Amino acid sequence: TAPAFTAPLFEGGDFDLEKLRGTPVVLSFWASWCGPCRHELPALSDLQKQRSDVVVYAVNVDRERQRAEQFLRQVPVDLPIVWDNESTAMGAYNVLSMPTLFVIDSAGTVKYAKTGFSQENGLAELIAALDELE
Repeated sequence: TAPAFTAPLFEGGDFDLEKLRGTPVVLSFWASWCGPCRHELPALSDLQKQRSDVVVYAVNVDRERQRAEQFLRQVPVDLPIVWDNESTAMGAYNVLSMPTLFVIDSAGTVKYAKTGFSQENGLAELIAALDELE
C-alpha cells in the first residue's frame, strides 16, 4: 500500500492521499535544482490534460518555497503542487533522487515507480503503466 500522507498545497488547502482512493494517482517528486524536472513536469502537465482517468500531483521537496516558486515562474507547470518541505513524503516513499514518480492505483497500491526522466523516451513507460491499470 502506498504510504498515506498529507501536506499543504501551494495554491492553498491540503493534499491528502487517502481522500483520493478510488482514483489512480501519479505523484512526481521534484526540486527546483533538478534539471530533468524542467522537462518532466511540463510533459506531466500535458498528460493530465489528456487523461481524465488519473490525477497528477507534483510534490516539491524544496525546503524554501521561494526556490520552488522561482522554478515555477520559469517552467510551465499546470499541476497541483504539494509542498513536502520537511521531506515527510519523500522519506515515506524512499525517494533518493529527482525526479521520481509513482503510479498509485485506485486501491492505493503503488503499481509503478521510476527515477529520472529521458527526453528521448518521454512518458512512454508511465503511459504504459497507466494503461495497465484499466
